[in-house]
Amino acid sequence: MNCPKCGSKMSLGWMMPGKNCNLEWAPGHWQFPLPRKGKVVLKPAPPRDTPLDFAEYPAYLCAVCKVVIFEYE
Repeated sequence: MNCPKCGSKMSLGWMMPGKNCNLEWAPGHWQFPLPRKGKVVLKPAPPRDTPLDFAEYPAYLCAVCKVVIFEYE
């Protein structure tokens, strides 16, 4: 995949959230722990091999632009 920002080749890897939480996108900052207004819950991580494995999401990284892209649905 090429970066939509600069056109450089992106590297496929894994993005990992902290602890075993799902990632969320929200339009504003500092809304924790209250429910985030306008939030989008990102897709659950693929199944893990053991309960001790961290959730991992396939993601593309552009080292030039510092952009990460992943699908949420």
